[in-house]
Amino acid sequence: MKKRSLTTWAVALAGLAAALAIGFGFDRKSWLVLYPRSAELDIATPLGNVITYLAKEFAIGPVALTDITRAIGWLVSEPFLLLAGVLGEGFTVFRADAPNFHIPALPWLGIAGVFVAVALHYGSKRLAAWTGATFVFFAGFGLWESAMVTLAFVIIAVIVGVALGVVLGIVGYRHPRVDAGLQPVYDVMQTLPLFSYLVPTILFFGFGPISALIATIVFALPPMARVTTQALKHLPTSVGEFGRMAGCSRFQLTWLVLVPAARRSLLLGINQVIMLSLAVVIIASLIGAGGLGGDVLDALKSVRMGDALASGFAITLMAIMLDRISYTIAMQRLVHAAGHQSWVRRHRLVLSCAAILAVTSLLSLIFPAIHRWPEAWTVELGRFGNDAVRWIGTTYDAQLSGLRDVVIGQVLKPTKTFFLSTPWTSFTLVVALIGWLLGGWRTALLGAVVFTTIAVTGYWKLAMTSLYIVILGTVCAMLIGFAMGVLAGVNDRANAVLVACVDVLQTLPMFVYLIPVVMLFSIGDFPAFLAIVIYAVAPAIRYTTNGLRGVKPSLIEGARMSGCTGAQVLWQVKLPLALPTILLGLNQVIMMAFGMLVITALIGSRGLEQETLVAIARLRPGSGLLAGLGIAAMAIVFDRYVKAANRKLAYQLGLPVPA
Repeated sequence: MKKRSLTTWAVALAGLAAALAIGFGFDRKSWLVLYPRSAELDIATPLGNVITYLAKEFAIGPVALTDITRAIGWLVSEPFLLLAGVLGEGFTVFRADAPNFHIPALPWLGIAGVFVAVALHYGSKRLAAWTGATFVFFAGFGLWESAMVTLAFVIIAVIVGVALGVVLGIVGYRHPRVDAGLQPVYDVMQTLPLFSYLVPTILFFGFGPISALIATIVFALPPMARVTTQALKHLPTSVGEFGRMAGCSRFQLTWLVLVPAARRSLLLGINQVIMLSLAVVIIASLIGAGGLGGDVLDALKSVRMGDALASGFAITLMAIMLDRISYTIAMQRLVHAAGHQSWVRRHRLVLSCAAILAVTSLLSLIFPAIHRWPEAWTVELGRFGNDAVRWIGTTYDAQLSGLRDVVIGQVLKPTKTFFLSTPWTSFTLVVALIGWLLGGWRTALLGAVVFTTIAVTGYWKLAMTSLYIVILGTVCAMLIGFAMGVLAGVNDRANAVLVACVDVLQTLPMFVYLIPVVMLFSIGDFPAFLAIVIYAVAPAIRYTTNGLRGVKPSLIEGARMSGCTGAQVLWQVKLPLALPTILLGLNQVIMMAFGMLVITALIGSRGLEQETLVAIARLRPGSGLLAGLGIAAMAIVFDRYVKAANRKLAYQLGLPVPA
């Protein structure tokens, strides 16, 4: 073992020496330093041509692919337009021989009442009050129609995404080989930036809310499929045996026995689909989704930060409301109604909702305020927000500018210069060496192949521009999260406060984090860096806290009996044993940093994420897809490296080795 360790370190030092030799011993024009442009492979153009051909010319016999995509778009669009009309916009009936007439939407009070009734039925009075306050906010601040478009968008995306996810999950459960093939597809779907989905969906489905809806469904589908497969796999074998003994067919066994038995896990999967759908409503508005996401985007473009903050806060309230309601439903125990209960009692929720809609619809004919919130009662929150932003900018401009200039000059710019000036061969060699030390030759090969491919395809500078800001954001988020997590791990009062803060941070949609940093620091790398830090700090806090509080009390008591002080118990007992859990938190921080990186393209970051955004404006599906794959590939490399380090550390500490 000692000989092997010496060999490992000898090889590592030799590789490091080679990397340094390339960095300092070769001319900057050498191909070992800068990959020559003449040798770059142009994959983006042929890939884009293939996607364009499929979207516009490909046919299966007499049926063109565009006909199929139009049919799919129609199947998705009609329910969405119907629901958006019912909730917020109403319907206009056009007649050639008579005046057009308008069919109004449901009353705002009726819609709010239905959601309050659902929250009260499954949850508590507090949840019902929160739900009611959320709808009053939508109406009272002039955001009702936009909020209802977003709500309809999310509902349809969730219904379709859940249906497809359950079917794929069942197929994966029934056919393990198919599941093994689907897992890497899910990995790519979950790590590929949503921007990369948008250009192909525009080509296949056209510009508008339907393309945005399709892209959102594809993005939110993988968690549901994975949850379904895992939930069915972890059911007790006795459940399936009982169904077979009862004479169930394969179809009946799946849908009448296995799926109901996995109900709680499936409902938690639905919760994930809801949150992912809400997380991307602003990105989806880039191709015409509209709703609150469109309001935020328009306000950001015209630098109306108050309006952006109001609409972003509305998205946040909707996310928290739907998250709490769906989670509460998922946690309910399935209770079968007694046979003597009346039909009315068994269906009291449905009847209550129908009664609420009927009564409010009738009363709205007499009292218009029940149908639509009066404009005289509307509060223009955006105007107050715009005034507040101007006041902050005027009062604290010198301090904020000074902070920005110091961080850019002393931290961001030197780090960016280092990454861009490092030879691609040196960087790739060091990445491979780290992978070899952590996880062996397979892990090293993954890192080497990914970064070599990035260089060969001509995306090296863009990748380094993205990577430097992700690494800095990750380091800063981990330092802040570690300090707060240690405080929460040893102090119960701090733990209670930080747990509540982390819950809120992890519920907020990604785009909401851009609004305060743009308000205070305009656009560029510094606000992008801050957005990544704020968004990614939550898992660092949570995992550090859980790691420290998860140490066995017997070990802590033994250390105290040995005469250890409180500080010694923390640093010499708790923290070493909590390191594997903290590394899991690091993994989550890295993945969330890459997730936020894509969004920061909208506020001026200039790496691969910007390329995915430019591809939307110029309809270049090849370059957008390749840039997105580059971000996804780098995220996967870091994910595998941290997991390998976690396994190695757990083995050394004698703890259970994670898979």
